[in-house]
Amino acid sequence: MMIKITGLLAPLFKNIDLGKFKDVKEASDVKLDAFNISGIMTELGSLSEKDFNYVQDKCLQVCSEVLPAGMTPILNSNGSFGVLGLEEDTMTVLALTAHTLIFNVKGFFSASPLASLLGGLLTTSPQG
Repeated sequence: MMIKITGLLAPLFKNIDLGKFKDVKEASDVKLDAFNISGIMTELGSLSEKDFNYVQDKCLQVCSEVLPAGMTPILNSNGSFGVLGLEEDTMTVLALTAHTLIFNVKGFFSASPLASLLGGLLTTSPQG
């Protein structure tokens, strides 16, 4: 998984002006002009569907829904969704994938200005 994530993140960083993060204390301090949005979108668009599905499946396999009867896996071992209706909720699936990725890579940026940005992204939800 780490090889896939490194291959995904490395090209994205060339589209981020890291110098604009030196005084950032909170995610709200980040200015949009620190990002080359079209470059980031181009890099994300070059990710193969196979690689995207691999990353998404690995991320969703570690997520669960908390129910009164206990934890229910988001994605079952056979690849089917364990939460009713979730396969139709693209925004929630993408948010879960992104949050899982951010949560798991945030430690690599703990001494970096990007840490506050990643932490800010973890507080977002599909509802806004």
